[in-house]
Amino acid sequence: MNILVELLGWLLNFWPWNQPKVETENYMPSVKPNRNPRRRGLSLVEMLVALAISAMLLTATMVAIDASFKSYAVAAESASTQTSTRMVINRVLTLVRTNEAHGPLRVADALAGETVTVDGDIITSSYLQLIDGNRDTLTISYDEVNDLLMLTREPFSGATPTTQPIIGGVTECTFKLARRLTNDGVLVLERGSIDFTVEADDDASLDVEVGDIPPVRVIASTKPRRLN
Repeated sequence: MNILVELLGWLLNFWPWNQPKVETENYMPSVKPNRNPRRRGLSLVEMLVALAISAMLLTATMVAIDASFKSYAVAAESASTQTSTRMVINRVLTLVRTNEAHGPLRVADALAGETVTVDGDIITSSYLQLIDGNRDTLTISYDEVNDLLMLTREPFSGATPTTQPIIGGVTECTFKLARRLTNDGVLVLERGSIDFTVEADDDASLDVEVGDIPPVRVIASTKPRRLN
């Protein structure tokens, strides 16, 4: 009898309703918040990518700046050459317009060492000669060796002739003279033209490497005072 009572008590102790109740609904383990989160920095790969992008941007900027400097140098050289060329052209055309005696108008009138050819009434020459209001003889010639356009003045008084350069950097120069006969049967100049090419010389160049600068070619013509 005592054995049965002890067995019954042991069973009652292990019966489910005697087990502690555990609530599983809406159960969330408590997590202690981290009040000092650790900040993440740049990795080595990210740093290398940023450096590569910066290098490409700087290279593109330097290329653009270099191209701008070269364009400015070329424009400055061309403007300087064109300005000096226009001044020479205006001076030569003024001499042709304001004087009445011009040459050469015949092959026999050619100066020593100069080339003169005739095609109908067109004279092609390497120089232009005229007489100004003081009766001085002016000769504009092309010095092919030194790439210069020269002006020689021979005074009517017989004084020593003087020669001076007009412009440098001349690579080609040709004079064309259209002649005609006056009412008195004298050959005179109907129209004169000059065709020459000028390159920028060392005196006008900038200290910037810009490569080859295109030359300036000028063609101009005018008519002298009308003769009968």
